Amino acid sequence: MCRSKLFLGLLLMVAFVGCNQPSGEAPDQDETIELEEGEVQEGTVSNSGDEEEQVEINTADQPLADWKSYHNERFNFCVSYPSNFLSPQGESENYDGNTFANANGSSEMRASGIFNALYETTEEAFERATENGTYYEEERNITYKRQRDNWYVVSGKYYESIFYARTTLVRDTFYTLYFEYHPSEENKFSEIIKRNTRYFPDCQ
Repeated sequence: MCRSKLFLGLLLMVAFVGCNQPSGEAPDQDETIELEEGEVQEGTVSNSGDEEEQVEINTADQPLADWKSYHNERFNFCVSYPSNFLSPQGESENYDGNTFANANGSSEMRASGIFNALYETTEEAFERATENGTYYEEERNITYKRQRDNWYVVSGKYYESIFYARTTLVRDTFYTLYFEYHPSEENKFSEIIKRNTRYFPDCQ
């Protein structure tokens, strides 16, 4: 009797295992993969959107825009600056110019005028500004300089930064544009320099 029950139990187990064996057809993995890929793509799109939003609010990665003009009344000169990158810091105490700096203060543009109190020629002022291979101060090492007619240009290294200065003599006044910036911002400042030195000190 016990053997009959044991035999019957074995038959039932075999029948149960047989019903649960694979039928030989591959499981519908493609559908599962497509679903997973769809979920990943949705996440990717969402993440891309987040990244794009971060880029839009990161001014360091934005193109220069929202150009504004500064007019100095004392010496009657004008400069342009991209307000999404540079901000005016306020005129100097004697109102001879203004400084425009980026958000972290690592780069700036200065525009100023000064009367030619020494009655120097452009060449004399150029020689004084570039004496000993530096631009006025020893820390500003000159790598390029040029003087022609009523203007001169000086550029070089100031610690980890690049500096570029252009001075123009108009009647009894020297007008100077000075730029100091980190090498990573060279493309931006190339555009700013080109835009301003074309007409400076005139207002366009």
